[in-house]
Amino acid sequence: MKRLLLMLWVPVLLLCATACGLRTFSIPESTLIPGAAVVLPAAVPSGTEVEQRDKATVWFRFLNTPYLAPEDRAIVRTSGQSFETALLETLFSGPGTQHPELGGLFPEGVRVRSAVLQGRTLLVTVSAEFTSRLRDEPVDWQENTAWRVEVPLRRRLAMQALVATVTENCDADEVLVLVEQPGDGTPQRLRQNWFEDDSEDDVLARPQRRDDALLLTPMGTARVIAELYTVRDWERLYRFVSGADPAAGDSAGYRSFVAAMEAGPDLVSAWCSGCNVTLDGQEATATVNLAWTAPDGTERRTDARVFRMQRENGVWKIRMDQLTGWVEE
Repeated sequence: MKRLLLMLWVPVLLLCATACGLRTFSIPESTLIPGAAVVLPAAVPSGTEVEQRDKATVWFRFLNTPYLAPEDRAIVRTSGQSFETALLETLFSGPGTQHPELGGLFPEGVRVRSAVLQGRTLLVTVSAEFTSRLRDEPVDWQENTAWRVEVPLRRRLAMQALVATVTENCDADEVLVLVEQPGDGTPQRLRQNWFEDDSEDDVLARPQRRDDALLLTPMGTARVIAELYTVRDWERLYRFVSGADPAAGDSAGYRSFVAAMEAGPDLVSAWCSGCNVTLDGQEATATVNLAWTAPDGTERRTDARVFRMQRENGVWKIRMDQLTGWVEE
């Protein structure tokens, strides 16, 4: 009897073993949906640095004026590079070719060695080229009357371009600059007299903060236009007229502009009380209050005059009829 039971159990055990074996080999090799195209990401070689792109606003000089204008840039950096370092490298490299009215303010070859945030201050260490002369600056610039004005202005604008770019895009309120010294490369704080003429040689630069008076923001541009109109500085004001190309020597257009402005009344004062930018960031409406002298010699006021501006190559400009229309009214 036992022998008979043993003979009956042998086929059952073999069947179970076979089934278990089949179940083991039936585990799917992929969890992809059957019939779906297999698309796998390409393997990244070990040690490869992946580029990242960030949007930022970078400040450069507007023509040869004492003002800075913004340029929207894509900041390209590797995974091993901080955003602050890549941002400043972009600033030092100068504006893009699509913005001919903007100019760089830093010497060629200047590099960022480190950018470290301590509290609300960004400590920036730069290479020794930072304090070098720009390519067009003469060696004896201090002996030339025009260059004695231009070089310090460039340096003040350079410092503000750096500060404005950092504060616009980073969580910082001020910037402290350290410069590597020729020879040993030891970083030392920038001297204050490098960009401020009235400072002594031994005064170390303090952390620099943003100066909105130098920035052509929508509000700042409206303020500058009002000031230039008041002092009748037609040459500088013309650079803010929409469609004008002062860099290309638009002499005929400039003469017409001057004739139209000279025919208008004398402004006693003009000040901007507010400015609003459209959602697309391409147009702005500024509210300006004017005090002017009428032909009979009496002083009159025009309050809440609306000036409309639009961005051209990143710079805020105003149409000619906006400057003359209020007079006709």
